[in-house]
Amino acid sequence: MAPFSFENPHICYHCSAIQLHLELKPQILCCFGCMYNGPGRTTDKGEYVCFECARPFSGTSGLDLRYCSTLPYDLSQALTAAESDHCEFYRWVIHRVTRFFKIQETPNGWKSKKAVGILTQRSRFELSGISSEVGRANLDIKFFSHWVDGDGNKHETRHDLGDFDVWDTGDDPSFSLVSSRPYVQDVKSAQSIDFARSSFETCMRSHPWCRTDQINHMTVSRWPGGALSYERIDPRDIPTRLLDIATGPSPGADAEYIKLIETTVDDKDGQLIEQIAQTGFIVLSYCWGGDQNSKLVASNLQTYKTEGIKLGQLDQSLQDAVWVARQIGIRYLWIDALCIIQDDLDGQGNNPDKAHEISRMASYYGRATLTILAASASRAVDGFLQERQPATEFDMAPTHAQLIVSDNTKTNDDTPDKVHDILLAKQSPNPTIEPITTRGWTLQESLLSRRILIYGVNQLYWSCLNSFAGCGGTITNLTNRTIPGMESLVPGVYPIGSLIDQPVYLQWNSIVKTYTQRFLSQPGDKLWAISALASHIVQVSAHRGEKPIYAAGLLVDEANPGTWLQQLLWYPDSIEGRDNKRPPGGRYRAPSWSWASLDGVVKVPSWQHEMKEYAAVEEWGVEPAVKGAMYGGLSGGYIFLRAVTQPICRIAGRCGDVVWAERLQTEGTGDDDFDWTYSRKGGNLEGAADSWVLVLLADSGEYKSVIEIGLQDPGVGARILLVGLSSLSTGQLVGVRGIIVEQTVDDDELRFCKRRGSFRLKMGKHANGGQDLAAKFFKKGTKQTLRIL
Repeated sequence: MAPFSFENPHICYHCSAIQLHLELKPQILCCFGCMYNGPGRTTDKGEYVCFECARPFSGTSGLDLRYCSTLPYDLSQALTAAESDHCEFYRWVIHRVTRFFKIQETPNGWKSKKAVGILTQRSRFELSGISSEVGRANLDIKFFSHWVDGDGNKHETRHDLGDFDVWDTGDDPSFSLVSSRPYVQDVKSAQSIDFARSSFETCMRSHPWCRTDQINHMTVSRWPGGALSYERIDPRDIPTRLLDIATGPSPGADAEYIKLIETTVDDKDGQLIEQIAQTGFIVLSYCWGGDQNSKLVASNLQTYKTEGIKLGQLDQSLQDAVWVARQIGIRYLWIDALCIIQDDLDGQGNNPDKAHEISRMASYYGRATLTILAASASRAVDGFLQERQPATEFDMAPTHAQLIVSDNTKTNDDTPDKVHDILLAKQSPNPTIEPITTRGWTLQESLLSRRILIYGVNQLYWSCLNSFAGCGGTITNLTNRTIPGMESLVPGVYPIGSLIDQPVYLQWNSIVKTYTQRFLSQPGDKLWAISALASHIVQVSAHRGEKPIYAAGLLVDEANPGTWLQQLLWYPDSIEGRDNKRPPGGRYRAPSWSWASLDGVVKVPSWQHEMKEYAAVEEWGVEPAVKGAMYGGLSGGYIFLRAVTQPICRIAGRCGDVVWAERLQTEGTGDDDFDWTYSRKGGNLEGAADSWVLVLLADSGEYKSVIEIGLQDPGVGARILLVGLSSLSTGQLVGVRGIIVEQTVDDDELRFCKRRGSFRLKMGKHANGGQDLAAKFFKKGTKQTLRIL
């Protein structure tokens, strides 16, 4: 039997008897323009606006939707429907009951004394939920049991069993009260194209925030300062080269050819630049997945401009992007493989054109009219317009039911109730992993974009600064984001502007963690692939009056020197069990004090409180691999760090325990700098009142071996230094935190070192005297200036 799906839902006489009631009421809204609070009104143009000032209420028709139902079966009847007649809906209900009451899910599970006791009680199931017309209709299911105590008193107990969603069957296009609809599998269909065009046109017309550069704060009214009243691109943000997808080498050949233009070289009278500024351009974000069949090199530049590029010679994702751009109706398209010269121009491994263009990617993606995101394709040759497979992963399979709608929005209205067929379903909580969200380069491309058309594994999605929606799925109408918020129907794909209300350092820390979870086919691209995001974040910081410094992937506020220490205390985050390691080949990428020197997941502590600073960066410097590319790759870098140090062997000898930190798959303590856990077989880490615990975390497996030798060999241990950066004082966690460095050269006053890990020195969990521990470390250590490379 084929698995149940939206195309093949479950139906039987048990679930057909379920009648879900929907009551419509006017929605009470707050206008942030005039502060009116109440229902709105609909204009002659069909827009729902404030009753007082006519300010649009985008994304709503002014209805509150209230769902309720009492299931026709009690627990005993539900069990029969599930076990004897294999009803999918009641199978899920019984599964939730067994989990809640911890009844064994075995053939004899419901024959146990505990189960029989529950079955003999009078019981019922109720469904309820509230939503708006544009939102997801999510229902809670509650189980009520009635029992009598020994004194004859009657009691009722309520148990929350879980939730599921209401889906429209899609059979009646005029029925719009339930927005969740089956996925549209054909992303080239008229329905998909209509979704793309309507989302784009609505955003262009009604979303002033989406016309900004994602740098200004947005007010709660969603009308930011600096937003244009219409869309126009600053000519300085127009790419050096674009593809003209409406022009071929000869009449009638438009569909088969596209042409490369150089916007400044080919603009003889200024009209071309102005046309692009007015009409906009589209960019493509995709995975290369290897070399491409056709790409721009120095030798074919003129050919691509004069003779054009035949579409059939391009990899499929590039052909698909041209097709989508033509459907949207925008003439100019930017694709990196065809708009950046890809070959080596200086003969020394450097490509000045690529370096220049990468430095402008913040403008290209940030100011593009639209980004096409080929999320489902792992390689450019794969394409992204294939018909999708039906969704089959469900906790509760799609099940037929009836919805009875009562319209109470009008007084003295005897409109009869209406009945509609619906589906009840709960999808598997495991999110679909889109191939594009595993690649390093594509992170900045999506975060910097203002409007994104996402071709995902399951379907087509829309995401912009203001809203998001899917062509099918649980949210099909444009739904406003919570600001700040990372909401997305595609995990890992959201505009960075949705984080605009967060402190800049939190935005950057979030970016670093997400970015280091991704892969790069070229390890040397580590800093290049995030350079546009770094440039953007520096602009946001400067706009807020801060004095940002970007040093090899670290974001520091010069006005707050303590931010150096926070950034230097990054650490490997091995939740997924991936070992951090140095890049292969031994090629220099970043200084050891930067997280960019390693491959693997990294986390930067987010605290900026209760921190007494015992160290300071006195001087720093980096050498860009390409002159002027301050956010790109490096050929060198250093910091002069003035701090108190202690040889690791001395501190280890004083400690009751020396342990290696581990990251567990838990939420930790809530403060991401202190959620390291540590364990040692047979060890008691509670500690006596005067016991010290040294918790070590190596930056890589290779460096762990170096530190272990230092713990065992006093000669080597004297060169492995614990560098105290701050006292540790949060709740019961008191002591010292810092980094571990290895001295490579001892030249009088300056110590030439490389970072090897980080540490915490603390008292046992319930011991006293942590502040004394910090005082002893910093008082008895050696204050010196280290040069860390």
